[in-house]
Amino acid sequence: MRNLGIWQIKASSMLRYHIQIGVFMKLKSLVGTYKLISWENRHESGEIRYPLGPDAQGIISYSKDGYIFVHIMAANRKAYSSGDLFGGETSEIVAGATTHISYCGTYNIDKHDVIHKVHISSFPNWVSTEQRRRFDFKDGNLLLSAQGLQIGNETVAAYLIWQPLTL
Repeated sequence: MRNLGIWQIKASSMLRYHIQIGVFMKLKSLVGTYKLISWENRHESGEIRYPLGPDAQGIISYSKDGYIFVHIMAANRKAYSSGDLFGGETSEIVAGATTHISYCGTYNIDKHDVIHKVHISSFPNWVSTEQRRRFDFKDGNLLLSAQGLQIGNETVAAYLIWQPLTL
C-alpha cells in the first residue's frame, strides 16, 4: 500500500465530502409535494400522445426520509354505479384500472437521475423494480422523464412536468 501524504488524504476526503454534499443537495431539492401539469409520451414515430388525456391530474411527493408516493389519473373519471369499494361492473373496473397509475416506495439519487424503488404499485409488474427517471428543474417546476416505457406495442419516452404545491 502506498503511503499518501497528509495533503492527498485531506484532498481525497474533501472530494468525497463535496460529492456527498452534492448528492444531499440534489436529494434535498427534490423533497416536497408536486401536482401534475402535464404528461406526454413521445412515440418512436414522433407522435406525441397524452396517455391519460391532456388534463390528467396527479400528485407526486418526495419525503425527506426517502419515500416517494405517486398517483396520476385521468380527469373526470366516471363513478362506479355501486358504492362498494371492491365492487363495480366489469366495464367500470376496467375503466378504473386503465385511467390511473399509482405507486410508492423509496428513492435515491444517481447523478441526474432519481431511482424509484417500487414497493407497491397499481401496475403489478413494477413491484420490486427500480424505475429510473431523469430529473431537472425549470422555471420552478420539477421535470421528470423516463425512457423505454412499454405502452401498447411501442416503446415511448415519457415527459412529466410537476409544479410544487404549497399550503
